[in-house]
Amino acid sequence: MHARESARSLIRLRGLTRVWGRGESAQKALADVDLDIAAGELVAVVGPSGSGKSTLGALIAGLDRPDAGSVVVCGSRLDRMPADDLAVWRSDNVGIVFQNFNLIATLTALENVLLALRFGRRTPKRSEAARAALAAVGLEAKAHRLPSQLSGGEQQRVGIARAMVHRPALVVADEPTGSLDTAAGRHVFELIQRLRNGGTTVVFITHDLALASLADRTVHMRDGRIDPANAGSR
Repeated sequence: MHARESARSLIRLRGLTRVWGRGESAQKALADVDLDIAAGELVAVVGPSGSGKSTLGALIAGLDRPDAGSVVVCGSRLDRMPADDLAVWRSDNVGIVFQNFNLIATLTALENVLLALRFGRRTPKRSEAARAALAAVGLEAKAHRLPSQLSGGEQQRVGIARAMVHRPALVVADEPTGSLDTAAGRHVFELIQRLRNGGTTVVFITHDLALASLADRTVHMRDGRIDPANAGSR
């Protein structure tokens, strides 16, 4: 039985398999994973290191391709999409939040957020949109600071502003609180909850079971598979 079936599914994964390496050294990062995530859900994906949760997130975000199976997100079949089209699709549909922030050190907070508006088809008034995104995470006053002039929590908030600036249907957050202390991590999660409350679908990959318990649903992974005993648990 699939984790969730819904006519409103924004994410639909079937038979998803990803293998690292070849021959005798080959290891399955994912093995025949089926998963549905409804539009507007905040789903936490948890599991031990090496369980496949980050690989799952990369496939959902269109950052990687499966060796077998299908990935349908926002109505598009990602595993069959040409690379150039996939890059544009990501720019239009997905915001990505990384554990280590992935900010460009020589650019200001505002300039880092503006980068997310360079490649997509939707082109709002870019400077205004970037400033509004920084204001939404409480950093409008620090728009012209470099990442080195910001705390870890502030850098991650810039990462969230960058992920949300183009108003994507989906945000994939891979261990976004993993490098932060408890207070900063909770603040970041509250911002992610705010995205969900605004209608964005969020896939939140985490080791933090306390934060995961606050999601709409928790998907437990182990050895490249979804744990059927805990699939879709609260």
